[in-house]
Amino acid sequence: MSETQKLKEAQLLISMNSVEKATPLLWNLYSSNNPNIKLNAILSLLAVLDYVAETEKILRIIEEGIKIAISVGKNDVVTFLLGRKSFFLESVLGFLIYRQKNLVLSANVFKWINFATVKEKREFEAIAAKRQQIEKEIKEIENNILGMAEASHDHYFRGHVFMAVGEIYGSRYLNDKLDLMIGGKLRSKIGNIYFIRRWNLDNLLLYRNSDRRKIVRHKKNCILFFRRAISDFEAGGNEADMAHACYNLAVKLKMMFHFRDAKKYLEQAERLARNNDEGRLLSQILSFRSELKDKNKNVRNYVEEFGLDLPLYT
Repeated sequence: MSETQKLKEAQLLISMNSVEKATPLLWNLYSSNNPNIKLNAILSLLAVLDYVAETEKILRIIEEGIKIAISVGKNDVVTFLLGRKSFFLESVLGFLIYRQKNLVLSANVFKWINFATVKEKREFEAIAAKRQQIEKEIKEIENNILGMAEASHDHYFRGHVFMAVGEIYGSRYLNDKLDLMIGGKLRSKIGNIYFIRRWNLDNLLLYRNSDRRKIVRHKKNCILFFRRAISDFEAGGNEADMAHACYNLAVKLKMMFHFRDAKKYLEQAERLARNNDEGRLLSQILSFRSELKDKNKNVRNYVEEFGLDLPLYT
């Protein structure tokens, strides 16, 4: 079987939600000497790798994909991969923020305590420098790809860029929710009560006014750019991509406790997915529907599942 046939088979398996069978094929094609085959394998791997457990691996293959796309003159793919890189860099920021919070946990509760050891103080400072570097890179990429999207008349291209930027703001919203939290033991306990979070009252308890406005701005931008992506996909007649954008927006709205709007976009995503035989997406939609009904009462514990309570930066 030729590499082109293997690639088509892997992509068909992904569309049928047979990710376990597709992934080994894609890793095999990733070693191809044909740049176009390797690039398409990378793009397909981004659809199947675990976004939390395999972040470093994903960033590594994205960098390779960007180099290949530049060499073969596929500027639209370069832009797409830059958007994905920003999203995963935001994930790295989330890990770093979590580690920093752990390093000053005692100081947040007992104001007379600083760092437990000189080693922890140095680690905190190293993380701060790393965060500053990553945040600068993300902002540069965001400005770059947004400028290209605004100048383009290609609805497919614009839609994917706007969706990528929406993803960035969704991650930024979560990161700042963690990073800017203030508090003390009692305030934190009250702020984490389900019904306090359910009606977004934790924003009043756990954040300063300026920080709260910043978090709300991230949320609004996340929703805005996803809606722009949906509009562009609709204008270009790209219903399959529109289905993915609607689904991803529903996921973000659930995360923000906007369950009614999430349900509306999920229903739109399901209709479009059925019309376009998007088997894998439809499976994700049906699975997500039960999570949406749960209304964030039993959220997946990534900290315990992936060992994020361990040191994340050295």
